[in-house]
Amino acid sequence: MWSASDYGTVWWTRVHGPAQLRRTLAEWAGEGGCILFHHRAPLPWADTLRAQVQTEIQNRDGRRYILPVEDRTGLGPAGESWFLETFAPACAGDFLSAMTLSRFLAGRRALAGKMVWICGMDEAEQERWVERLAEFAAGPEAKECILILETTGRRPLRKKKMRTLEAEEFIRPFDRKQLCTMAVGEGSESSLRKDYLASLCVELAGEDPERLPGLLARREELLRDPVETAQQGLGLPPAQGTHAVRRAQLQLLLPLLEDVRVALLERNAGACRKLLPFEDEFHNRCGDLYQMELRHLLYFWGKGTLFLPPEEAGRVRLAQEARNKLLHEMRALDFPLLCRVLELTEELETEKSGRDR
Repeated sequence: MWSASDYGTVWWTRVHGPAQLRRTLAEWAGEGGCILFHHRAPLPWADTLRAQVQTEIQNRDGRRYILPVEDRTGLGPAGESWFLETFAPACAGDFLSAMTLSRFLAGRRALAGKMVWICGMDEAEQERWVERLAEFAAGPEAKECILILETTGRRPLRKKKMRTLEAEEFIRPFDRKQLCTMAVGEGSESSLRKDYLASLCVELAGEDPERLPGLLARREELLRDPVETAQQGLGLPPAQGTHAVRRAQLQLLLPLLEDVRVALLERNAGACRKLLPFEDEFHNRCGDLYQMELRHLLYFWGKGTLFLPPEEAGRVRLAQEARNKLLHEMRALDFPLLCRVLELTEELETEKSGRDR
């Protein structure tokens, strides 16, 4: 099982989109200059990303002075004096308000050999600092340093000499599914239960992969009572949790139930074909084996015109009950019924594999 710190490391090193974003940001930073790193929504495990990029830069150029990331979250406006006192204190006292910051930085080569990373500014401050740093970026001295301004919310105007890296071009919804699948794969459950856990995690985590560790810390409770677990662990309202659980079950179980339908029809193909063609109670004409539904099997079995052994009839009833609850009653399956469906799927697959050998 992963520890809490493993999730961020895996997200930024082994999940395709985030890992590609990290590599690109490190490559751009390695070339020097000013970079606008923009993301509309908060990044998961952002501190891990920043530390990994800084480590990569340090490994490439051991002479580079890596300054701590400056997080301005909640700190309000920041002026030129703040910038110099934070990133170039040795020359901050020589700065005159009549000078532009860009000319002063260039003339004193105040950032040469340094890596500066600023994040957490509010949007108004971001716009002002994009303008200030764009002036500095236009000069050759900017290539002597690495300066990353991390912005959020509305995208700042692109500046000619500042390269803009958009996180959303790399990180997409499937990244969450990949991380959930990898994290769930560390457990000891059967493959189908792992698939179900991964589906639950994708739906319940939503847009925030950082919810995943809390969910999987209670993986047995998540399997047995996902709505209650989401309510206690994430604070999700019961209605929202129920909707997410049903959506997860639909995505996982509908393809499985379709495989069960086809398998049951093929297992009883001889008896079923004797009933063809027929018109059902909805006046749908059924002339082919694979057009038959599970309800047709139960109908003819109930009338006595289709023979099914008791165990086989129980399988048909089980699959039809699960399908009705999901699609017609709009309800998620409780854990005992879900387990019986997964076991039925595995039984039919095992029997089919045995016949195919």
